Amino acid sequence: MGHNENFNLIHKDALKVDFNEIIGDEKSVKLVANLPYYVTTPIILKLLKDGYKFKSLTIMIQKEVAERINAEPDCKEYGALSVLVQYYCDTRIVRSVAPTSFIPRPKVESIVIKLDRLDKPRVEPKDAKLMFELVRAGFNMRRKTLWNATKTLKVNKEKLEEAFKKSGIDPRRRAETLTVQEFATLADCIYDVKITD
Repeated sequence: MGHNENFNLIHKDALKVDFNEIIGDEKSVKLVANLPYYVTTPIILKLLKDGYKFKSLTIMIQKEVAERINAEPDCKEYGALSVLVQYYCDTRIVRSVAPTSFIPRPKVESIVIKLDRLDKPRVEPKDAKLMFELVRAGFNMRRKTLWNATKTLKVNKEKLEEAFKKSGIDPRRRAETLTVQEFATLADCIYDVKITD
């Protein structure tokens, strides 16, 4: 590939490199990769949370991770990773890739998934950090109700009751039933009651 003027080989660690140095001022960069499966999630999180200016990310990853990323509420695959990725991107599974496509043959199935970066996050909570603390709390105690899970946020009982009432979200629900928008709504209501403490 070295003789091609539009090819530039950069030998660096994807978890340490500053992608903006590579991307520069380009506005329509599309990242395409076969990610090492053991660092799939850290690389995706770095690309999304560090604000790199890519238009889309098309990657081949382990089937279970792709299904989690693309999951909708109310299914066992839906979790914190689903919410985080869908906060930044539209997601679409492109195709499945069978283990027989590789030599040596892996023990897992793969999926090609496309993440189209939104111009701005899907929701705009008053405090994104608080929203993702709420998401983590909810999914760290996946089988518990939101009421029990939110106790880790250290908001007093009366204020928490007020936040749930204001949000219109039943505290008996579980995190896996909430949409990204509902997480933002509940986080905003918790934020409002916290600042009045």
